[in-house]
Order: sequence, then structure tokens, then C-alpha cells
Amino acid sequence: MDPGSHKRYHLHEWEPTDFFNAYHSRKTEKYITDETVRFPMEQLYRVAGQGKIMGDYLIDISGGCNIYHLLPIFEVFRDITILEFSDLCVKDLVKWKHRESESYDFTHALSIMEELQGSSFKGNEMENALRRNISHILKCDFTKENITDPVVLPKADCVLSVYIFHAVSEDLDDYCRNLKKVSCLLKLGGHLLLFGLFNGKYYTVGGSKYHILTSDKTSVEEALRDAGFVIEDMEVIESKIRNDTSYWEHLCFIKALKERNVLV
Repeated sequence: MDPGSHKRYHLHEWEPTDFFNAYHSRKTEKYITDETVRFPMEQLYRVAGQGKIMGDYLIDISGGCNIYHLLPIFEVFRDITILEFSDLCVKDLVKWKHRESESYDFTHALSIMEELQGSSFKGNEMENALRRNISHILKCDFTKENITDPVVLPKADCVLSVYIFHAVSEDLDDYCRNLKKVSCLLKLGGHLLLFGLFNGKYYTVGGSKYHILTSDKTSVEEALRDAGFVIEDMEVIESKIRNDTSYWEHLCFIKALKERNVLV
């Protein structure tokens, strides 16, 4: 299939449960969740434990109806806003926040937290505490100057983004613009915690292939510098997911400091 014919995460309607079950649920193959769930959780637990991520207000811009990536880090922040591109995902996240019966099951992510934290861990209490810290779940749109228009958000101490930039950015120029828009959401001295995919080609949801921006380590580093960030920490691992369903060669985690303001 021509990459230009791949669907786009933020432009085409799809069933959120199909995405969740394929990549993030307890039913997903372990070799997939090791990359899509465990790797982000382990990295975020590590940096949270270092005590170098501080502040009151976190903005999360990630993909799908997921909260697993917030579990290792939410206790640092008393106020969290989740931004999503899909109306259906916003709806399902609200269901989870209000404990509705049809909400998603994150017991597999809670099990990972139990491994990380030890025997004193209480999963239900942690999930409920996370719910209390999430004050807003909003739709965002990167084509707008203010991506949450008409809502104007306060500047955040930290922005967290898990794998979504490579899904919604058409090309490297678009990727750079999107990073600059995220930079505008951050205070000077705030942190961007960014997970990305190097040399990705596609992923599949409901039988349809979806776009992943093809980029490498150097191009992502340059884009972050252009957006006013200084990279403080980077971890890169090789992927085992290279098949007809999904393909990316490496995954990365980057902790970057906003050093200067930039124009979008």
C-alpha cells in the first residue's frame, strides 16, 4: 500500500476499543505491550523517581483511551488536563473518569505498577487517585493556533506525549510546527516528556493501515532544538514489532527542557 493512502489518526473515524485491544489492553500480545505500555511506564517511573520533574500542572497529549502512562507520574502533579484528537476517545475517557460500567480495564497496567512499586501497592486506590487529579478532558486540534480553542489553558509545568506526534504529523515540517505549538503550552523551564517512533511506517486498526511519520533520531533532535527545547535525557530501544500489521524500527523516550520561547 502506498504510504500516502494510509489513514490518519486525527482525520478518520475509528473504533477506540479496536485500537485499545490491538496495542494497549490485557488481551494484547505481550511483545506489543512491552513496547506500547511497559516501556513508557518504566521510563516515566524512572524520571519521576529522580525528583527532577516538578510542578502542579500537567498536560497529557497522547493517543487513544489510555491512562496507563499517567500512573507512574500523576502523583507529582495535583492538576492534570488530558487532550485528545478524537471525539470518541474523549467520550470514553470521560466514562472511565466517572467509573461507568463500560469503561476500559487497566488492570494490566496496574500490575506493572505493582512490579515497579512493590508489595505496598494498591491498584484501585491509585486509579481512583488519578481520576481525582484529572480536572479536564478536552478535544484538541493542531490545525488551530490555540489547539484547545475556545478553551485557553494555563501554562503547564510539564507536557507528556506518548507516541502521538508521529501519528498526527504529516511530514517533518508539520512535526516541527506541532512541537512548537506544544512548547507554547509550557512555562519556561518546564519539561516535555516525549515518546516517539523512529523509522516507522504504519500501524493497523480495524483492518486499515494508519500513517506513521518516518523520521530518525537526528531529525527529532533538530526539531526539538528548533522548538526551543534542550534534551536532558534520551532512551532508545530497538523494536520487535516489524510485520504486516505494524512497523517501526526503534522507540524513544526524551526528557526535554523548554529553554526559550519560539514563534509558531
